[in-house]
Amino acid sequence: MRLIRIAAGLVLLLAAMAAPGEELQAVLRELDATLSWDPLAGQGQFELSGKTLGQPGDRVSFRVGFPWALVNYRYLVAWPDITRTPVGLQFSRQGLENLKKHYQAELRRAEQPRVAAILIDAGHGGSDSGAVGSYAVGQDHQRLAEKDVVLAVSRGLHALLSAEYPDRKILLTRTGDEYLKLEDRASLANTVPLGEHEAVIFISVHANASFNTAAKGYEVWVLPGDYRRQLVDAESLDEERRDLAPILNVLLEEEYAIESITLARQVLDSFDREVGAQSVNRGIREESWFVVRNARMPSILIELGFVTNAEEAGLLAQEQYLQKLARAIYTGVRRFVNAFEKTKGFTE
Repeated sequence: MRLIRIAAGLVLLLAAMAAPGEELQAVLRELDATLSWDPLAGQGQFELSGKTLGQPGDRVSFRVGFPWALVNYRYLVAWPDITRTPVGLQFSRQGLENLKKHYQAELRRAEQPRVAAILIDAGHGGSDSGAVGSYAVGQDHQRLAEKDVVLAVSRGLHALLSAEYPDRKILLTRTGDEYLKLEDRASLANTVPLGEHEAVIFISVHANASFNTAAKGYEVWVLPGDYRRQLVDAESLDEERRDLAPILNVLLEEEYAIESITLARQVLDSFDREVGAQSVNRGIREESWFVVRNARMPSILIELGFVTNAEEAGLLAQEQYLQKLARAIYTGVRRFVNAFEKTKGFTE
């Protein structure tokens, strides 16, 4: 999947470009492109709108001193002689020609990126009940276990997504009351077979608990922005490109981070519409939960509500309410997938 956060740098004025300024301006006009540059990081990006070809736009990321540019986080393009000067950046004519060639020919033949698989992880199970609470039924109190709540919602979500996407892999880590190790859940996500232009997203479903019995509401967790996983294996790259592995890893981590946040926002917005009148939006939160940090893809962890809040536990025990939660997650996922596949990613 293709995505990057543009650092808060300055947009270069074309007049400030070093030679070949005229060639650069001509290429930007021809491709309907813009150029941004972060002088502190020493890296920049071309944004190509794609309007002239009736296609989604492309992103070409480069870094001064490196002979390659990364196109749509998939393709490495030879790009010699990007240098800094006192008045800006200087691009070689050959580099600009390579940009034009890949935009007009090679990239246009590439398949459209696609979310081919969605893995739904129903937390806990078996001997691991997860959080436990209770709710009132008349004069009695009924026990409510997290593992049962999240399985019901995960099954409902699986049914909705399977009906929406019959040609994609919609997977559950567990379909019944089974116990799975945390590493097994992440491994299931990381080993989903994918094609060259295909991607998978990971959704872990949980319910919350607190010593404060007044706490209630839904929230979505993502990895902290400064957390770094090992996403790119240098040994899997051509020998001439192995030195670029750390850079590619940073770019991919940035991509996954923003995609995860985008997915989290879509799910939270859908919760607001479905159950916002009955519960509370606690927002997007950051933590390096095991399953999230070990899933090498965009991933989120959803907390449906608090089983330790008697009122919310009563809601979480109702089949109709659980169906609303499943439908909310489904709507958020569907909007994420549709937007991604139409635009080749998201920008912030």
